[in-house]
Amino acid sequence: MDDDGERSGWWAATSEDVFLGWVADRSASTDRHLAPVLSVGRTPDGRLAAAALRPSGLPIGTALDRIGVPNAGVAVTLTMPLLDLAVAASGGAIVLGTASPDDVVVDDSGAVVLCDRPPASVAFGATVSSVALSATTRGTTPTPHGARALPSPRTPPGVDGLEAVLLAVRQVWERVDPRDPCRPTVDAAVRAARSGRPDDVTAARSTVRGAAAPRPVRWDPPRDLFDFVGVTGPERTTTGDGSLDAVLEHIRDLVEHGVPFRSRRVPLRQVVVAVVVAVGVAGAAVLGLSR
Repeated sequence: MDDDGERSGWWAATSEDVFLGWVADRSASTDRHLAPVLSVGRTPDGRLAAAALRPSGLPIGTALDRIGVPNAGVAVTLTMPLLDLAVAASGGAIVLGTASPDDVVVDDSGAVVLCDRPPASVAFGATVSSVALSATTRGTTPTPHGARALPSPRTPPGVDGLEAVLLAVRQVWERVDPRDPCRPTVDAAVRAARSGRPDDVTAARSTVRGAAAPRPVRWDPPRDLFDFVGVTGPERTTTGDGSLDAVLEHIRDLVEHGVPFRSRRVPLRQVVVAVVVAVGVAGAAVLGLSR
């Protein structure tokens, strides 16, 4: 879905107690909607550091742009895992770190993943690929890749992980058609859940679950995604004005994208089936009249 692929960045602790609580909780989690910890080590000056995976995918805002206007079922599919995380976090069952709006991503399988970072931490060193991190020996204390000199600490903008999750839920439902009957109830429940109170968050999850049946997340890839640039085919025999090439290009367009009909394109297979059925009906009518 994007060109970056799986990647991870290192985070250095500013408070080891808080940092270790998040690392221990995340290392024990098997939730596919939470980005896992890949490696734990220390910086050259002795600070605890961890690398968390960011899966390949699109930030949820960009994914929604690709999807278009989601129906209520798609919105349920995208937001129910996030609300499950919110319920667990508000009740103290899991520890969420800090996240920005772009840290909720839709991965290659269409699942939402929260790519939060450890609390009480700052970015450290260069972003490294998951291939390099997976080669790190377990049980050691590796030094972050690219950290030849101690970089100046910086804290990227972000909010509490629970707040980031609920903001992502609101962002999804804001894209649903406002005329949908479930919108007022869902909007009110999500707005109340922003308080962070466990009862309000649980009520929001129940409201979203009852809003519609889940539907799969799909979107059309860019038109040129599977175009092979620079691949030349066998030479064609054409007339001087290249009319054969033009005809073949037109046929190819019809096969790949369908037959233009008003403001849309009808798949060529449906057109062929319709023609065959029409010819059959006409033939049957002629035979019936001739008897």
